[in-house]
Amino acid sequence: MWAADHVVAPTPGFAITIPETANEFAIKGNHLTLVKGNQFDGRNKTDPHKHIHEFLGIYDMFKYRDTENEVARLIMFPLSLTGEAKTWLDELNEGTIKTWDELRTAFISRFFPPALFDRLLGEIQAFSQHEKKSLTDDWLCMKEMLQNCHGHNLSKGNIIKIFYHGLSEITQEVLNAAAGGIFLFKTPNQAYQLLEDKVLLKLDWAKSQKTKSFLKKTVAFTDEGSNNSNTDKIMARMDAMTLKMDA
Repeated sequence: MWAADHVVAPTPGFAITIPETANEFAIKGNHLTLVKGNQFDGRNKTDPHKHIHEFLGIYDMFKYRDTENEVARLIMFPLSLTGEAKTWLDELNEGTIKTWDELRTAFISRFFPPALFDRLLGEIQAFSQHEKKSLTDDWLCMKEMLQNCHGHNLSKGNIIKIFYHGLSEITQEVLNAAAGGIFLFKTPNQAYQLLEDKVLLKLDWAKSQKTKSFLKKTVAFTDEGSNNSNTDKIMARMDAMTLKMDA
């Protein structure tokens, strides 16, 4: 009786409508492997914009005929999703998505909603210097925040003002000294470049520190068992050079 009376629910259809031209070509196997190796799971800290960018980067590595470009994207993109993101796509109504633009818009809207954008923008506008971080580290942190807040539309001038006013008074004075005057009197491009130059300077300094450490170890190893006085002289010279480089 159960078999006779029970109604079997129909299998849900697919949210993405694949054009009939999909039957006219095949997706390359190694292409699918790369796509599956770079999956998006929809967790809080995952960036849907970055995933789209990386997906298209992988897609562009393989060439399909122009008329099939969109079809190939529609077929492969679901394979780049896993976890919560895959569940989201599976739960969409049948035939909801017919084009790549519709798929991209729906994906971004779900995993980068307005509330998340507002929160990220608010964090940028409320920026304040971390007491244990250097000026360079804080600038790198600001750039990362800007990169994560897609579509913030903040001009360089506004970014510079937000960053400067979020610094401590001591750090502001350091930045003014580096600018040879009031930092905010610089043009946005000049101020931005000054901060970028400080980042490059710190990176170069870090590399020089590693080089000096390596040279000291090399000298010590080379002169092991030899005249210690010669080694001491070399090390003393290197220490003197280190002081000059640090200054």
